[in-house]
Amino acid sequence: MALYPIFLKLEGHKVLIVGGGLIAEQKIEAVLRSATDVTVIAPQITARIQLWAGQRRLKHAAAEYRPGMAQGYFLVIAATDSEETNRAVYDEARKSGALSNAVDDPAYCDFYAPAVVSRGEFQIAISTGGNSPALSQRVRQELEQSFGPEYESWTAWLGRMRDAMRRVLPRTERRKELLHLLALCRPGKFSINKSSINQIFNQQIFNQQNPGGNHGSLETVRVGEQVEARSERTSA
Repeated sequence: MALYPIFLKLEGHKVLIVGGGLIAEQKIEAVLRSATDVTVIAPQITARIQLWAGQRRLKHAAAEYRPGMAQGYFLVIAATDSEETNRAVYDEARKSGALSNAVDDPAYCDFYAPAVVSRGEFQIAISTGGNSPALSQRVRQELEQSFGPEYESWTAWLGRMRDAMRRVLPRTERRKELLHLLALCRPGKFSINKSSINQIFNQQIFNQQNPGGNHGSLETVRVGEQVEARSERTSA
C-alpha cells in the first residue's frame, strides 16, 4: 500500500515513548527535535535518556507499562523488547485516537519512522515502506555526502530571502521565477545567472520602492562557505 509522506509538527502535542533501551533512545532523540511534551515509560533507561530527563526535555515514569497508560497522547511509540507489550501499547493508543507505532512490527504501525538527513530545517526523509530499513540507511549515508552541514545555514538564508520577497513583491510569475533561481544555488557555489536576478529584482523591488527611478543592483558576497546577497543603490 502506498504511503502518504508527511512532516509532523509535534510542538504542543503530547508524545509517549514506551521503552528505555537503545532503540527507544534513538526514537526519543528524533522526537525531541520537534516535540516539547514527551513522556517515557520504562523501569530502566539509558544514560542519554537520563540526561534528557535531567535537562527536563522529557518526563520519565519509572514503571512497567500497564493498560491505561497509553491514553491521551497525540503520538505513541512502543519500543520495548517485548512484542506483546508493543502490540498492546499500539492497540490502546490507536483506540484512543493517537498515531501509534510498534517498532519493527509493520502490521502494528500507523506510520513508519524514515531514515532522515537532517540539516536544521532542511530534511530529507527516506522510506522503503518498512521493507528494508537497511536500504533506507544506505541511501541516507549517500545523501549526507551530497548535502552537508552547510545546508542548515543556507536553507535559513533562503528562507529570509523568501520572506523579504513576499513582503515587497506581488504574487507574480516573476517572483516565483526569482525564488526558483535562488534555489538553484549551492552553498559556496553561486551557480546562478546574476544578470537574471538583477533584471527581476530591480524591476520588481526597486521600481516599487523607488518610483523615481533610483534603482539598485543585486550582488553576491561570499562569506566563508556561505553566500549572501545584498542590494546597493547606485548614485544618480
